[in-house]
Formats: sequence, structure tokens, C-alpha cells
Amino acid sequence: MPPKERKMFKKNTYNSKYSILLIIFFSTICSAQNIVEKEYKDVLWPVAQRIHEYYFEELSPDTLMQAAARGLFAAMDPASDYEVNTDNMPKAIHSRKQLANRFTTLMQIAKQLDNNALYKTPADTLIRFGVAGMMQVLDPYSVYLEKRNLENFNIQTQGKYGGLGFRIQVVYPDSAIAVWSLLHSDTPAARAGVMSGDLILAIDGESTKEMDSGDAADLMRGEPGTPVNLTIRRAGQDNPLEISVIREEVQMSSIAAQKLFLDKTGYVKLDRFQRDCSLELRESLLTLQKNGMERIILDLRGNGGGFLNEAVEIADLFLPADQLVVYTAGRAFKDTTKYNTSNPALFPTEPLIILVNSQSASASEIVAGAIQDWDRGLVLGSTTVGKGSVQQVIPIDEHSELKLTMAAWHTPSGRSIDKRMRKDSTLVSEPDAEFRTLLLNRIVRGGGGISPDVSGEIRKGNRLWWQLNGFADLNNQFFYYSRQYRLNFPEIDEEFRSNRETLREFRSFAKSRNFDYISEAQAHIEELTEMAEEDEYKELEETIDVLIEKIDKVEERHWEENEELILWRLTYAILEKSFGVKSAEAFNANEDKQIKQARDLIANDAEYEKWFSIEEIGLDLKNDEEDQDLPNKTQ
Repeated sequence: MPPKERKMFKKNTYNSKYSILLIIFFSTICSAQNIVEKEYKDVLWPVAQRIHEYYFEELSPDTLMQAAARGLFAAMDPASDYEVNTDNMPKAIHSRKQLANRFTTLMQIAKQLDNNALYKTPADTLIRFGVAGMMQVLDPYSVYLEKRNLENFNIQTQGKYGGLGFRIQVVYPDSAIAVWSLLHSDTPAARAGVMSGDLILAIDGESTKEMDSGDAADLMRGEPGTPVNLTIRRAGQDNPLEISVIREEVQMSSIAAQKLFLDKTGYVKLDRFQRDCSLELRESLLTLQKNGMERIILDLRGNGGGFLNEAVEIADLFLPADQLVVYTAGRAFKDTTKYNTSNPALFPTEPLIILVNSQSASASEIVAGAIQDWDRGLVLGSTTVGKGSVQQVIPIDEHSELKLTMAAWHTPSGRSIDKRMRKDSTLVSEPDAEFRTLLLNRIVRGGGGISPDVSGEIRKGNRLWWQLNGFADLNNQFFYYSRQYRLNFPEIDEEFRSNRETLREFRSFAKSRNFDYISEAQAHIEELTEMAEEDEYKELEETIDVLIEKIDKVEERHWEENEELILWRLTYAILEKSFGVKSAEAFNANEDKQIKQARDLIANDAEYEKWFSIEEIGLDLKNDEEDQDLPNKTQ
């Protein structure tokens, strides 16, 4: 824009009714068709209204308007800028009226951007940037859901969808979509001949190279009864395979593993709180009880939650009738909502341990908190996420919904364990109020998640472990080795366990794939080597050679230090690719350090009871971070 034009535009805008300054690179040709107003009325304005009315913290109309304006301008070129001085804008008596006034002004800003900006942004994109701006001032669990994310949310909570029935993950260097694991042996993909470990090269003829897992999942999901054609590369096959799979409504089980140990301790791993998961857990425990179960370990590690009512139903299995499980309170609700057990406990006296970790959230925390507050059992592991808030889904239009935090939930002792965060992960507040358990009067703390009674032992790997798993570059050596293992050793069965010979073969395999472990010391040596190529540092070459020899010995020790962990991972990956997830989880139930710790504790009556006499829960917790596998996407 010529300087004169820019100055005139600034002046005229600034002297309008409100104190608003806009600096926009604009075109002299305005769009004849302005659809931004329709998008604003259909999407941005309804979202703002719902946030203002229902969000569990009160946000002023000025805060919401400023946030939406920041979002709008985030969609523009870097030279465009704005300033909104809401202090000089009219104040309405009623907050709703003031919100309408502020967002009427915001609509005018959006229309100016849509009509005048030189670098055109589509109207729907512009408005969604405005929505994104408002989302930034909310907590991490309030999200605006459109087509893909809405489908993913429904999958996680309802447990069924029109798809193929396997988990996927991007892998390199192939830049392909890996079939990480089949959900079970009767999925449409399994029946069509897809195998765990396959690499998907194309979906309906569209190459998956450089495709992310979300886009791949979108292509493979669809209406039940419709086909999708997959081009697959399989270990041991020279040429790609073409497999057609008919989409079906796939039901995912909530139970990842169940086992009755010889000492009569029953173990169940619950993956998600989807619809009817309480019935699945009930049947699993009744089966174990019928076979002689005397103690219970319920594994909620990695369980991110789901339906609140399912958490209440699961607590109902262990607590007497008419006991408080959780209550919610929020700004938009006139009364506190209490959720009590409704039936006599099916398992009222069996010793009980709940396993949790830093990925246990929401409904998992409700169950763990209720069991802990009623002194019904012990919680073992590490501190949970601290997602002590309640989200409800509000329809916006036929293509989108707003999942909005509308209340905070509290455990029976009265504590809120919500770790109050913003979208940028900054901690808003960290209350540390003291509460008491309801039977034994033990001290528990509010804020920051559920602290376990017993700190869990963990598997901990060094830099070598992270590189083998491909956490940084998605080049997972365990995946590539395990996908071809059954081809090389067709005689293996579900009793397979890796050993040092397996480890030797694995190291040879990784080396053949150009895997080169770079320790932290080696990374610094490479920098020195580059410097030594310069004349003034030539004298360093001999010293560097000595250092490299010593570092090689240190790196070999890293392999030795990680041997137990690597052997465990090899066994799990090979069983998963050869026989399915349940086989791998059955193995893990015998090998997992925290499951072993829980079994030893729960089988020792004196040791188990001792933990209930400790006055304050969580005083001696370890702060070690847990090892995590890469996430994968279900389709």
C-alpha cells in the first residue's frame, strides 16, 4: 500500500465510534461476494456464546473478543496488525449484551479483513482462526471439533466406527503407514489378509509417502459396507500386494489383558472408558473370580479416560451402595451434581490395587480417587495427569461441535485434583489444600493429580533406548525387526521369549539398516572432528582418536545396561506382530515391574495393611519419568 493510502486508512478507522486501529495490506478491488458474515454467524458467534455462558471459569466479553481478534490476525500476512482498546468502548449493563456488542465490532473487523486484505484468506479459514484464538485462552481439554477430530473423539468414547480394525503409525525411512497392530483377529482387515507389520504404500491408489497418520486414517474410514483398496508391502514379498477390505463398524474392546496368576491374584488392564466398559470389566472379574481369584490388580496406566458414568459404574464394583464416587460443580450449573454407587459391591472385600501413571487421566482419576478416598484399596504407580474437569459436547453446526470444560469434579474427600493449565501448558494455579480420607482419616492433597500410595518401580532406558525406538526420527528398529521375525523363524509360538542370541541378531539387523548409536559424547566428538579438519586444530586428531576408542567402550556398556529392557521390548514386539496385542500383553503381565511389585505387595497381608497406616499419602514419591512408546492411531 502506498504510504498515503495506509495513513488515510489508519486515521479513518481510528476515528470511528470505537477505538480500533487496524493496519492491513489491502487490495483496491473488494470482493463482490462476502461470505465471512455467514461463517461468523454460523460458527464464531455461537462458539463465543457457549464459552461465555457455560465455561467453568468466567471470561469477560473483552477477553473473548481480544482472543478472537488475535486469531483473525494470525491468519493474515505478518505486516497486518491491530490494536483494540476496549476501555473506550461502551459498557453494557448485562454481560450478554456487552458480549453481543463486542462481537458485532469483531464481525466488522473480520469483514474488513475479508474484503480488503491483499493476501486473501478464505472466509471459512479466517473465521476458524478466530475460533482458534478463543480456544487459546481456555484449558487444554476444551476443543473445537470438526470432521476428522470429531470422528476420532467418537471412536475413543463410543468404541465403534466404520473402518478396518488396526492401529497405524508413520515409519521412516520408508515414509509409509505401518500396520502397527490388529485390534483382534476378526476385524475386516484381518479377514481380508492384512497382517500386523505390513506397510501401506497406497490407499485407493493415493500414495502414503509423506502422508501423516491422521490423513491416512481419514482415507481408510468411511461408510460401513464400502470397500477400500490397500497397496501393501509385506516382509518376504518382493512385489506389493493389493488387498481390498470392506469397511465395517468395528467394535474395540476395553479390556487389553486379563490374567489369573498362580497365587490367585487377578489382573485386568482397562484401556479406555468407552461405552459399556464397566460391563466388560465386570464380566472379566467375575470370570477370574469363578476360577479362584482372591485379590485384584486393576491397571489404568495409559488410560486417558472417557465416559464419567462408566467410571462411576466401575467404582460401584468395589464400593458399598450409596457411597459418593465423585461430584461436579461449575459456574453454569445451579446445583452440585453428585454421583453415588447404586448397587452392593460385587467385590467388597478382596484386596485391591489400582495401577496408574502419568498418562492416567479423567475417568481413571475418578476411579483411583474414589478407591483411595474410601480407603478401599491402594493406588500404585506415579502421579496422574490431573485432568479434574468435566467436558460436555455442544453442537455448533452439522459439521462441528464444541467440547467445552463446564465443571470441575471432586473426589469423595472434597479435593479437586485438577492441574489447571492453559493451552500453552502454563500452570494457572496449583492448589495444595489438605483433605482427609473418609474411613482412616489419612491426609490427601488437592491439585496436581492423584498421588499414589506407593511409588511404582519403572523401566528406564538411556539414549540408546530412545534411538532404537525411533522416538525422534520414527525409524523404529524394533518394528522392522519384529515384522520379519516370524518369516525367518516360522516355528515360534506364543511361549517365545527373546534371549541373548535374539539380541545379537537384532544388533546385526539394526546395523544392516545403517543404525548407528550416537551417544551424547559421540555427538560432541563429531563436532571436534570437524574442527580438527582446520589447520589450527590438526594437533587434536590424535587425541580425538583416543577419545573415540574410549567412547566406543562406553557405548558398548550402554547396550549392556539396556539389555533387560531391550530383551523385553523384543519379546513384546515379536509376539505383537506374530500373534496379536493380547498375546503381547499376556507376556507383559508376567514381566512388568509394577505388576510384579503390586503382586508382591498384595499377596503380603501385613505389607498391604501397613500402607493404610501411613498418615499422609504421596510424601515419598519418586520423580522419575516413565518410558513411553510412540502413540499410534486407530483406524
